[in-house]
Amino acid sequence: MEKFDLNQVNWSKIWEEGVVFFIGQAEKSNSWDQAASRWNEVSQKDIAYRDEVIHRLKLQKEWTLLDVGCGTGLLAIPLAKKVKKVTALDSSGEMLRYCKENATREKITNVEYVHKKIEETIIGKDIEKHDVVIACRSMGHEHDLRKFLIALNNSTNRFAYLTWGASDRHFDIELHTALGRKYGETRTYIIIYNLLYQLGIRANIEIFECPQTGMSYPNPDEAAEQLIRRFKNMKMDRELSKEEETRLCEFLQKRLQKQNDGTYIYPISQTAKNALIWWEKSADIPIG
Repeated sequence: MEKFDLNQVNWSKIWEEGVVFFIGQAEKSNSWDQAASRWNEVSQKDIAYRDEVIHRLKLQKEWTLLDVGCGTGLLAIPLAKKVKKVTALDSSGEMLRYCKENATREKITNVEYVHKKIEETIIGKDIEKHDVVIACRSMGHEHDLRKFLIALNNSTNRFAYLTWGASDRHFDIELHTALGRKYGETRTYIIIYNLLYQLGIRANIEIFECPQTGMSYPNPDEAAEQLIRRFKNMKMDRELSKEEETRLCEFLQKRLQKQNDGTYIYPISQTAKNALIWWEKSADIPIG
């Protein structure tokens, strides 16, 4: 029997296959711009997740912190109250706009906003190295996970943290089943951990649970329109046929539940599992 060599597995390619399956060839900045308004709304309800992450971070008041894929400021804003300075970095201008508005509302002044992708950011030129770097649920549209993780590691002097979901994506699984399609998501936290191992990083990992928040929709018809656009944006011959669109609408009418505020959500479990992966910086890693 041939010996299995863990280091020969292309974990970054496996991750990329999951990205292509989920968003296809859609440009990630535009995709996040389109989602910024809804993401800002969801983030306002994600307090338990925010607190679970923050209390696990090693921080000191005089340190600086880089929030990669800061989104609308879920972590960047409260963390600015705990450290000397936060750099909020995001590839989406719309996400940064919401982040600035939310910080201004809370009178936060020690945040610098950088509109760039981390893998295209030159450390020492575009931004300095920080004491701590975090990337929480911000790798969803990253095709080159290896390059992303190296950039993350090389941008810190002390600690790097990232989080990713550790629960099954029940909505997507059930949706694909209703459409009669196979579900092929491969963007799992264990792929991230294995690639870090391959890069020579012996990371720590912790699974924690917190109340789950879900995307809400004004009505099932709007939900259908958004999901139809999602398949269309894949640009890989995954657009829904008219028959599949009908199945989609029937599925949403059946499974979405109306809330007290009049919005509709997919019924989700009480809690969600999340993986916190972190490591203490030792040395920079060459990209090549």
